[in-house]
Amino acid sequence: TMRFIDAGTLEFVYVPDSELSFEENKYAVLSHRWGAARDEVSFQDIEECREYSHKKGFAKLKGFCDLASRSGCHYCWIDTCCINKGDAMEMNEAINSMYRWYEESYICIIYLEDVPTRPLFDSVWFDRGWTLQELIAPKEANFYDQNWQFIASKRELSQDLSTKTSIPETVLNHIVKPSACSIAQRMSWAANRETTRVEDRAYSLLGIFTISMPQIYGEREMAFLRLQRAIIQQSKDETIFAWPMSDEPYTGLLARSPSNFAGCNDVISIRGSSGFSEANGELSIKLRAFPYGMETYCALLNCTHETLPDARISIFLGRLSTAGEYARVKKAKSGGQVMVPTSNISGLTERLIRVSLNPNEAPLNRIHGFRLRCIEPPGHTACEARVMSKHETMDDSLICLADGDQGTAGVVYMEGLDHFYSWNSSTEWSKVRWLKFGFDEEFNPTILLGNGMRDYVVDRGDPTRKPTSEQVQQITFKPDAESTAEIRRQIFSNGWIASKAGIPSRSRGWPQGVSILKVDRETGIKGCLQALNLGISVQVLPSSAPPQSREGRPTMHDALSTMSYVWTVDLTEVVGGDPESELRELEKQEEKADMIESCCLCFWGRSCDGGDMDERISQRRQAASQTKVLCAEDLS
Repeated sequence: TMRFIDAGTLEFVYVPDSELSFEENKYAVLSHRWGAARDEVSFQDIEECREYSHKKGFAKLKGFCDLASRSGCHYCWIDTCCINKGDAMEMNEAINSMYRWYEESYICIIYLEDVPTRPLFDSVWFDRGWTLQELIAPKEANFYDQNWQFIASKRELSQDLSTKTSIPETVLNHIVKPSACSIAQRMSWAANRETTRVEDRAYSLLGIFTISMPQIYGEREMAFLRLQRAIIQQSKDETIFAWPMSDEPYTGLLARSPSNFAGCNDVISIRGSSGFSEANGELSIKLRAFPYGMETYCALLNCTHETLPDARISIFLGRLSTAGEYARVKKAKSGGQVMVPTSNISGLTERLIRVSLNPNEAPLNRIHGFRLRCIEPPGHTACEARVMSKHETMDDSLICLADGDQGTAGVVYMEGLDHFYSWNSSTEWSKVRWLKFGFDEEFNPTILLGNGMRDYVVDRGDPTRKPTSEQVQQITFKPDAESTAEIRRQIFSNGWIASKAGIPSRSRGWPQGVSILKVDRETGIKGCLQALNLGISVQVLPSSAPPQSREGRPTMHDALSTMSYVWTVDLTEVVGGDPESELRELEKQEEKADMIESCCLCFWGRSCDGGDMDERISQRRQAASQTKVLCAEDLS
């Protein structure tokens, strides 16, 4: 049953919902800005037959009823007095039904009390939260000024109204439903509107999103969070996550208020979402993502701006200390967003991401690089460590990647003090001469180890020849070299360390190939690689200060806390055996075993093909020449 005011008697009339569509029951609704509570005619005033003609709101009520009567309506509905606000159940039903009531009205009369004192589109009516649904829902609506003089109909003003409110004309004129617009677009319509009660910013949007939910006055901003949670239960529209961040360094995926969606009036949804779910205070969603900064991924949403159909809106997600959990972070980008071209999407990994609705911890604050605290591998006393960082910093012990960079963070070359190329294959293969530091897609530290047997670019001629003195000059890290820029490019490419230089895995192998040490990001690594007498420690430790650029500006860190952390590397020489002699003794034993096997085959009358033995030796050497992946189990 719906409560009306009789346009003639100004008394309450009750009409069952089933009879609202009858011609004799057509009704008018009033859209207006409330005055002070003491000035408005209340439910109790009419219900208890109080004297209220002296109230300022009486003239508004009387003017509305007279206009409704002249429009052919017997019944009138006005929110100031047709709802018993002292009845919580009735109040809840009214708020959940209000959009429908306006939608089913015969006419909506929009009363602008401050016009013509103000220009039409400067009226405060356009700034109020509840008037948004009162503009959209009615099929027919007319604007009147403070003297009840007709201004224009909604249809006549639809183009100007669309410009003012960013609501498409097709929605205003009921050609399409509001649901044809994305969630972000609908939220943007309310971004600059205000309500007296904080909770009403959410409750006034229930009808626009076809949501029903109980009202809990006193919950403040939680009301808008509840609204979004209700929306995602019935929608796969990822534009609900496409709002720009403001000043907060980190947050959840859901916005704090409609204001966050300012500027999202052209954000549209794109097919492809696999949906999302919310449980136990966490939101789970699958998104294609790629590493962007330390412990940070750039995640692509299935949405874009109407003017950029060949790109996707992407947000940044910072990893928390709990495995698999993330928070949204701003990074250095405007609004914490970036547009990624669709041409860059193929091949991206889809990740299951869990984000707390209200994160209570900051994302991991780690510098995107390594601090080289100690680089003293065997033979270091006869060398000088040349360090090159992908991103220049004032701290020479720090090698870093800038946000958005991937691959090698830095390179260390153990250059002989005499600056001459060292070529002694019998004694130098186990000496670490090259180190490359970087991260994999999970931000596990990765260190590539290489010796000095062929530490020049492979494509510079015959790799079996000793390089010329001119080439030796080019591979040094001297700042005055003419080709410094080109050398930097080659050094940070994957082809710089020749594939025929390397370090054996465990305590045996062939002195060829390249070894890669993979470090678990959860535990780090600490131990000794006996094959090289090399002590290795890679641990996350506090950083004394964030890295500074050459211009003195802080770089490569999020200002989430005062303490940042960095992967700290110590490479030291440890006392051990002689790797060269041990390996050669092992090789002699293997060759002796091959000879014995060959002789036995000949003795028993079987064919002895020396080529078979050579093939086995060749296969063993070829296997040893492949890139070897080391982990914590390879260290003692």
